[in-house]
Amino acid sequence: MPRWAVKLFALFGTFLLPLLCTLLPYKVSGYIARKGATGKRLLSYLMCLGGGIFFGTYLLHMGPEVQTILKHSLLDPYGITYPVAELMVGVGFFVVLFAEKLVLRWNKRRTRLHGKESNQPAVTSEVPVGLSDVTSCNGRKCERPPPLQSEMCPGCADGKQCSQTQQTM
Repeated sequence: MPRWAVKLFALFGTFLLPLLCTLLPYKVSGYIARKGATGKRLLSYLMCLGGGIFFGTYLLHMGPEVQTILKHSLLDPYGITYPVAELMVGVGFFVVLFAEKLVLRWNKRRTRLHGKESNQPAVTSEVPVGLSDVTSCNGRKCERPPPLQSEMCPGCADGKQCSQTQQTM
């Protein structure tokens, strides 16, 4: 097998394996949601596996190669003693962190606006006169959430929370 083909195969493997291990948790998210706490633990394990593969790939392959390339092309010719490769890794970490936070915020906003699942029953929004913070959600009375409670009715929009009392009208 030619040397360039081996390098090309290694390049695609270095990209695809971490990508697949990172995207796998999102692909099985329906299964994870049905399993509750066990599913969340599985999601955590899969995310750690994907992150570990990325980190291992950097430590064993990409880090030393980037340091060698930068040393020969930038650091030695210009007499730079600053660890530029490590700086690039740090900046890359924060770029990925920023992108992840941005996607999570976008997904949270999208989930809140469109409901958690598309197969949820339709919510009838009956707002009594003068009570704009009260709506009907699956036959239960929904109110704005108290600050410390976190159990949400899946059909409620705009962060409203269901109480256990039946709505009487």
